[in-house]
Amino acid sequence: MERSSGHKRKRTGCLGCRARRKKCDERQPICSLCSRKGTECVWPDNWTAPQTVDSFCFDPAAASSTSGPQTSVSRRGPNLSFLPAGPLWTASRASNVNSNSDSNSPSESAKDYGPRKRSPESLRSQAEHLRMAPKISHVPLIVPPDLDCYEGSFQMLFQHFLSRSMPSMSVDNVDTELYVSTLLPVIVSDNLVLRSVLALSSLQYMLSHPENDKALKLASTCYSKALSAMRARVALSGTGAQDDRPDCLCAASLMLALTESARGDSTRNHVDFASHVLQNMSNSVRLGINQKLYRNMLRVCMFLRVDEAVETIPSPFTSAQLVNQMDMPILAGHLWDAEHRASATELSEECGLFQTPFIAGLLTIHHLARLRAADGAANIDKDERVTQLLAIEMQIMSWEPALPHTSLRVRQVWTLWRLAMLILLYESPVDGKFWQASRRNDCYESFMKELKLVPKGHESIGVMLWPISMAGSCAQSSAHRELIQQQLTESCDTLSARMLAVVANMLQQMWDGTAANLADDKREEELVIDPSLISPESLQEA
Repeated sequence: MERSSGHKRKRTGCLGCRARRKKCDERQPICSLCSRKGTECVWPDNWTAPQTVDSFCFDPAAASSTSGPQTSVSRRGPNLSFLPAGPLWTASRASNVNSNSDSNSPSESAKDYGPRKRSPESLRSQAEHLRMAPKISHVPLIVPPDLDCYEGSFQMLFQHFLSRSMPSMSVDNVDTELYVSTLLPVIVSDNLVLRSVLALSSLQYMLSHPENDKALKLASTCYSKALSAMRARVALSGTGAQDDRPDCLCAASLMLALTESARGDSTRNHVDFASHVLQNMSNSVRLGINQKLYRNMLRVCMFLRVDEAVETIPSPFTSAQLVNQMDMPILAGHLWDAEHRASATELSEECGLFQTPFIAGLLTIHHLARLRAADGAANIDKDERVTQLLAIEMQIMSWEPALPHTSLRVRQVWTLWRLAMLILLYESPVDGKFWQASRRNDCYESFMKELKLVPKGHESIGVMLWPISMAGSCAQSSAHRELIQQQLTESCDTLSARMLAVVANMLQQMWDGTAANLADDKREEELVIDPSLISPESLQEA
């Protein structure tokens, strides 16, 4: 008779219970014993080989091991079964086609959560974009257990934020690494910033999967919880009930502002609140927070304020409709002070698009709005107005990257912004017919040539939205209008943002209205008869 084997000891508990030689109840993300002792609960898989963005997105082994949602809940690590990564989705589809699985196989679940088909060129460009950023590919997906996260969805949303949301807010890897190094410590240490990040990530994930009911519900839940957390933090600020942490409050406001922009909302309440927080920080708080994060928040806030510079939309963007934003010089002053406190080495590393010389050039809009207000109030004479217009033109013409390590992609986007600023200056100057029409036409043709060089569906099209809108408001030929519409519509899926579609519809309505007005003017001109051309006989008959 065969002797029965003894009880085999399981080794699936957390590392903390193993070290204490206690039985682990294997509750995730934190077991009962670690929760009672207030210690960190680390699981074996996360301890030996923490999964990273690069491994989950582009490692074939990771793709084959996580090809779809598992039929049984795994106890040895986080469930990243429906991770929205392109190559992983391709590998999972290939494995599902080769294997004859039943109706409960991962293929049907992957069909619900997987992104739509993308071209091999877009997948290769995304892989290259992430691999060029070493700091992104080494961010572990280990979450502190005391944070109140969304059950079963945090890993997917956090992964989507790193791989899609951050690159969509930057032009090259310099800005992306800047976001990683400054935002991640705040995300994992503050619940409000975490919820704001999840709101942005879940919205973009939902826009990438519009037919997925679970993604729609998740986006609505995350956005609602982020707004509730923001209201609670604002209500408790200044009461002493908790640490105010203005840096986290400002970072969360900027994340919610980006969420509003992706939703296509016209309100800019969160940008205004972020500007208010940055202006009213005490000196002790201003000097005590992370200076790299502080400089980055000032730049991003000033950049987002550009969208509020126009009074009425839809309408052609002209200097006669610019809003005089009084907080822009105040934010710029705080940015100059922060620059003086930083070393030359620190500033040389911040050579992406959101470097200080680029943000300083955005003050041109404020100067034009100020001249427009002074011109309406007749507070400035003609000679001084002409002098200031020429000075603004010289500033725009010399508006180039000051840092030598600026990439070619940043310089190309910078050129589009410079040409758009010149179009704004030449299209509707403050001083009547001061500028010649040939300058505007030459500048516009140069802009369209530069725009043709931008790949359609490029991820950084979001930072070029204002220049494209400026050029679209002045577009006359059908070829130029078609090119602008292609750039906007083909980038909607790449960026997962509704604002591009909103701007495209706005421009189309404006073009249709302009064509209708021209047709009405033409009919009116056809009905007007010059009396000198009418014969006396016709007048007598009349």
